[in-house]
Amino acid sequence: MACLARLALSCTLLHCASSFSLLFASTPPPSTACSRGDGIVASGVAVRDAPAAAAGSLVARFAQQFRGDFDNLAQVERDRAAGLAPREGGGHEHIHCRLQPVDLHLPGELKGSRSHVLASYYFNGQPERVFRARLYELRAVADDADFGECIQMGIYRLREQTHRQLEATQQSACDVGWSAHDVSPSLRIPDCDVFWRWCGERFEGRMRTESIVVDSPVLNKPIVVRDDVALSQDSLWCNDRGSDLDGNYVYGNIRDVPYKMDRVPWSRCELPVAAE
Repeated sequence: MACLARLALSCTLLHCASSFSLLFASTPPPSTACSRGDGIVASGVAVRDAPAAAAGSLVARFAQQFRGDFDNLAQVERDRAAGLAPREGGGHEHIHCRLQPVDLHLPGELKGSRSHVLASYYFNGQPERVFRARLYELRAVADDADFGECIQMGIYRLREQTHRQLEATQQSACDVGWSAHDVSPSLRIPDCDVFWRWCGERFEGRMRTESIVVDSPVLNKPIVVRDDVALSQDSLWCNDRGSDLDGNYVYGNIRDVPYKMDRVPWSRCELPVAAE
């Protein structure tokens, strides 16, 4: 799915902002659950019993939900009422995630096979405090070797030109001149794709491997990163967490509790999507 410098460190690490290499090469275990983490688990039965929709329909259903604004203020208020401060205190930072559909004006042969979403994350309900912005590329996979029918989400860094346009337009995706250059292979973060599966009541996502290693320019040492996510019509849960190679806490929730963001009113760039 944000802490730092406390804040500065998470800005660098979350969602693989730095260069990295794989820590574990093992594939996920057989489907006993869609993913791991406190609250991000669905049974294998739910996966097997999911509707056998065509891959295109799966992407359409996902795109309906993977848009709009999500915020964990309610969770933060519960944390504080329970005496839990962020980071080592066991609580969560206040994080907002805005997901905006993007039209890259791709050639016809590519346009129908993939879609794109701008993700902007910021602190404390302040849009000017964006700590991470990424372009996600979604494509349907009919029979992945590890995940079966799923949606593969590639993650791209933004071009400097795109960053500047977003800053000038208050992170408004509809006011940016997007193009195929924004999904140049040089911008894609390798080995960091997230694979989303429909698990009966929601989508759940995880990386190909249990974890990866990020070479942190902030700490000048490698950081082990783990990431589990879940998406429903009303919420987006992110369990991003990092530790050093000795297992010591670096960022995320120290109790391994996801950042539970609820859907809140959409941004002005969002357009309703017709239901299936």
